[in-house]
Amino acid sequence: MMTFRTQRGFSLIEMLLAIFILGIGIISIATLFPAGIAQQQKSTDDIIGPIIARNAMTLIRSRVSQDDFGGSEQFETRWSPELCGFNINEGSINPWPTVCGDWMWRRPAIVTTNFGDDDTLEDVRLRGAIDLFALRTSDPGGIGTSDVLVEYWTDQMGVPGLPYNKEKYPDLYDVDGNYIGLNPPVKRILAGERQYPMWYGAEADRPEAQYYWDCMFRRYEGRMLVAIFVYRVVDPSQTGKFTVDTSGLAAPDWPRRVNLQSDSSTGSWHGVQGGDVLVGSEEDNPTDVLSEWQYPGQWIVDQNGNVHTVQRGRRRANDDSPVRLTATPSELPVFEALQGSGNPGVNVHWWDKTLPQAPFGGFIQYGVVTDIWFMPTKDGQGRKIVPVFATVQEL
Repeated sequence: MMTFRTQRGFSLIEMLLAIFILGIGIISIATLFPAGIAQQQKSTDDIIGPIIARNAMTLIRSRVSQDDFGGSEQFETRWSPELCGFNINEGSINPWPTVCGDWMWRRPAIVTTNFGDDDTLEDVRLRGAIDLFALRTSDPGGIGTSDVLVEYWTDQMGVPGLPYNKEKYPDLYDVDGNYIGLNPPVKRILAGERQYPMWYGAEADRPEAQYYWDCMFRRYEGRMLVAIFVYRVVDPSQTGKFTVDTSGLAAPDWPRRVNLQSDSSTGSWHGVQGGDVLVGSEEDNPTDVLSEWQYPGQWIVDQNGNVHTVQRGRRRANDDSPVRLTATPSELPVFEALQGSGNPGVNVHWWDKTLPQAPFGGFIQYGVVTDIWFMPTKDGQGRKIVPVFATVQEL
């Protein structure tokens, strides 16, 4: 005689509970993946960033040398007269930590992204190239047009974006000795050369890269300094290769400059501010173009050539904690009290012609950082810019 054993299965409620418990576990594990991917990318950036900056410096040194650059007084006779023979006190002590002809950080000229003809390979190749010594009237393609953005550093027309050495590249004269014009050297770095891996082939075939870099130059105590900014680009449209967008610009904007005294609630970062916390930064909106330096992980170069990084940043206007840097800004040496001033100080604005002239214009007490340069977090086409590394080196 056969017997049958009845086997009871899982109820619907038990199945739902099991799926619910399993789902919680899977979700908990899944949340670790984005954090792990982000940490892996950060580790890669920390390794690759300095390598790219070193490669960039090697490329720049292969194109230009110290003696290619000149002093600003060669083009603007009124530039910094206090540095070129003016004595502020009887002891002839120069209160400016610089020398005659020096100039502050300047971004090299850049060829616009709409330059030339789409059907001309050479025109396409020049788009987005930086042209170090280009004039405002420069014609990169030799076709009689001006499609170069040049940073204004003086009110005198017809000067180059970066002062060049006029002894090495003398002005042009005709056979009768009549002056023709300036003779700036052509020193260019193409957009494909400012990506990693570099691309030297046809511009039409240039692939998308993992990293990109831009630069700026400064003359200090007669020596040339170079600041390199390395960054990644996240393009939602996935259109491939990246070129700095110049639409709507009248002058180079990368790296972006901010005058802290006029464009930031922190004011000047100074020695008595209280350390690495930038009090007042919480009053600004970090999504504004001039406040994007507040984002976490930002790399910043100041007017003294020091590099700063943001340890605790702000992404939204309602973030109520002030920005914290990884280190306290370095203090500048303060000179003895100047005659008639009554206070010790240092002229942190020796390079700014818009401020009152000496003897006391531009002097502040405990001045450390008044101007900064950084990479924005997005461009005009909506592409996300992720700062990776910044460095300042002598050319």
